[in-house]
Amino acid sequence: MAKETKANKAPGFFAQFGEQVRFLRGVDRKAFPTAILIGVATFVVITVLGAFLTNFQFLGLAIWTILGLVAGYLSALLTLTNRANKAIFTKYANEPGRISLTVGTLTRRIYKGTNQPVAVNARTRDMVFRVVGPAGVVLLGEGTKNSTQQLLEDERRKVQRVASGVTVHTFYSSEDGNGVPIHVLHKKVNKLKRTLSKSEIRAVQNRLAAMDSRGGLPIPKGIDPTKMRASKRIQ
Repeated sequence: MAKETKANKAPGFFAQFGEQVRFLRGVDRKAFPTAILIGVATFVVITVLGAFLTNFQFLGLAIWTILGLVAGYLSALLTLTNRANKAIFTKYANEPGRISLTVGTLTRRIYKGTNQPVAVNARTRDMVFRVVGPAGVVLLGEGTKNSTQQLLEDERRKVQRVASGVTVHTFYSSEDGNGVPIHVLHKKVNKLKRTLSKSEIRAVQNRLAAMDSRGGLPIPKGIDPTKMRASKRIQ
């Protein structure tokens, strides 16, 4: 049982970052030179600024040099992470189940949900995913616009029946200009106005979990969100 639990456990940050680095090497050769350049530039700017502010005194210069090293390292790391996330979203932009990447990003913070869709049109492969967070309930749909919007509306009504008074947001994602592109979808959700506290989020999530009597709908053949995750550092 212990071995099985360990095997099913999501990889840690360093494992995820290593996976992203290997992926990034094959799709964005400019990522590493850019990250190094930004890291070095950050270090130089902070160190020089510190030298002038401390009038080149040894102790002050040493402190600012250390700050420059830390800031440079973090800048380079953040650059790599953002480039990796962008590459991942770009690669899977047209794959069925791609919104599971957005769900995975949101639920690594304060949102609650699962990377399995709550509604699927088996014929057209339209899907709706659901997360619950500070903004209320957020429904994310992908597929053919008209049928996906109908799925979103059906799910919105279901949510409002069991969580009356809770704000429900719906997003349609597509890359053809008629919806929100997948690489900015999580940013749109994070900008929504906060209406629920942590305890209210748990209460709403529990109500919705009780409503979900179905055993989980499979993601059609395409992206496997358990094998490729966007970093939790994504902004």
